[in-house]
Amino acid sequence: MKTAFKRGSEITFKDLKLRELAEGEIRVKIEACGICGTDLHNNPEVADKELPFGHEIAGTVIETGKGVLNVKVGDKIALDSSTPCGTCDYCRNAQQELCVKLKSFWGTRTFGFAEEMIAPAICAIPRGDMPADIATLSEPLGVAIDLVRLAEISINSNVLVMGPGPIGLMALALSKRIGAHKIFMSAFAEEKVRVEVARQFGADTIIDPSKTPLATYDFGCKIDRVLVTTPPPTLADAVAVCCQGNIKGGIISFIGIGFGENAYCRFNANDFHFKKLQLRASFASPALYGAQALQYLREGVVDGPSLISHRFPLSRLPEAMKTAADRAKAVKVIVMPDEFYRSVNAG
Repeated sequence: MKTAFKRGSEITFKDLKLRELAEGEIRVKIEACGICGTDLHNNPEVADKELPFGHEIAGTVIETGKGVLNVKVGDKIALDSSTPCGTCDYCRNAQQELCVKLKSFWGTRTFGFAEEMIAPAICAIPRGDMPADIATLSEPLGVAIDLVRLAEISINSNVLVMGPGPIGLMALALSKRIGAHKIFMSAFAEEKVRVEVARQFGADTIIDPSKTPLATYDFGCKIDRVLVTTPPPTLADAVAVCCQGNIKGGIISFIGIGFGENAYCRFNANDFHFKKLQLRASFASPALYGAQALQYLREGVVDGPSLISHRFPLSRLPEAMKTAADRAKAVKVIVMPDEFYRSVNAG
């Protein structure tokens, strides 16, 4: 069974034999796995470790372990990257998002850039006839749903989305669906494909922060909601922009990640205090919105096909990673095992 490993920026392949299934586990024949921005990061804390990767996964169940009742062999599924256990104190007190005993394929050490993998059955969500590449989007869309949920956007909200990556674009589409009054997106002009999708998804204005700093930009309205998908230092811009003028009580929802010095931010805390802002961390682990995300993709609330810019076979994963890192050309890059890639691209 071919599986990919990453050490720093180096990618290698190995042929592995999967172990026997434990109770409550399934074996999945992978059909597609999306490249996430975190897959492109070179985390210095694990730079010397060779690790499997890929967590935006769709496939077919080909074996079930003892006690599996929610799916059966032959079911086409998407995988939540992690699921609440249902038994810890947080889960039993209706706080599943704080679960401390997550069920996740992280614990199996098998991931999505492979031909097969093992996963907890509880992470599997039936996807019916939805194409595998579209179904992989349910994982990042679940993140976007959480980001938007925490921001409490309403029809009176003026929203700034910082960053035109797939999650930012999905958050834009969701904000539009809610009926936000105005939606702005910050994106660099060279991110041409992403900017075009942002316009398609309903952005009122695209702002290039390299030409006009966000803190000095004239929005023509008061921004009261900011969705931050950019690295931690950019929170200073979010604080400066949110509730400029004579308004208070804005909400900043944040999912950005950075390493080293880029993991820290510095902003005017007095400004934050006197404007009565709220900063809310969106960390969608456990994943709580996989089923809703699949529904939104099925109904076209978020236009999945518009987000997928490239598809590659697994054997060309290094090339796929380089493409995904090219923000001028790529939005979402999907990788498929070679046999499945050939079948869906035949003719």
